[in-house]
Amino acid sequence: MKKTKILFVEDDPDFSEASKTILEQAGYEVIQVSNGKAGLERAKKGKPDLILLDVILPDIDGFSVCRELKEDPNYSSIPIILVTAIGATEASYAEHIAKEHKADCYLAKPVDSKKMLEAINDLLAKTRPAPKEERKKAKILLIDDDDDFLEATRQILIAHQYDVVTAKDGDEGIAKAKHENPDLIFLDVIMSGKDGFTVCYELRKIAQTRPIPIVMLTAVGQQFSKPEYGVDIAIDHLADDYIDKPIDTPTLLRKIEKHLLFR
Repeated sequence: MKKTKILFVEDDPDFSEASKTILEQAGYEVIQVSNGKAGLERAKKGKPDLILLDVILPDIDGFSVCRELKEDPNYSSIPIILVTAIGATEASYAEHIAKEHKADCYLAKPVDSKKMLEAINDLLAKTRPAPKEERKKAKILLIDDDDDFLEATRQILIAHQYDVVTAKDGDEGIAKAKHENPDLIFLDVIMSGKDGFTVCYELRKIAQTRPIPIVMLTAVGQQFSKPEYGVDIAIDHLADDYIDKPIDTPTLLRKIEKHLLFR
């Protein structure tokens, strides 16, 4: 699967690297440049799927870069998000200038990573061509009591065109599995209330949910003297697979493809 390409024009190396890590974890390919001229060259040479563009750059300001690209019919369709550090009292004025220069979105620093991913997902969804045949999205149920993990993983899956349902404990997970009938379930082991192994075993006893592939995920494997015990326990409780946390995006996507292949 070809990765969505994001061009990031930013002269602050710390912010650039931190954002690059977040975007790559979400499954995007990131190209970094540190000035406006290089940004224009890379945009015209590589035609990225989206551009994150800082306003204050050492040569050409981001507003001018945005306007030049938007006025060129060859590049006007590329979504551009303008990003900068400004005073709170100037925020509305800067946002107005961004719109006047035809930016698609504006984010003020410090940029919240969730808001950044949401803005990217929203803009990319608007620019993707409609499929010739409407294909139903695969639905994935995430059951985990870690809010940060749930939201980060949800954003990654949405970015890869999956329909995502979340649950924060075992009982809610069982209820949503029956109501939503997902194509795949990711289930954490260590949760308040019912543990994931118990939830997995109970889902296997329900005729409706029995065929749904279940992938257990937890950091518990690291606590065993032999980490493969975690896999053995998952299999004993009728899970289909097991991933040890922390989970990287390529591994997550490989597991999904593996278990949805025959669904």
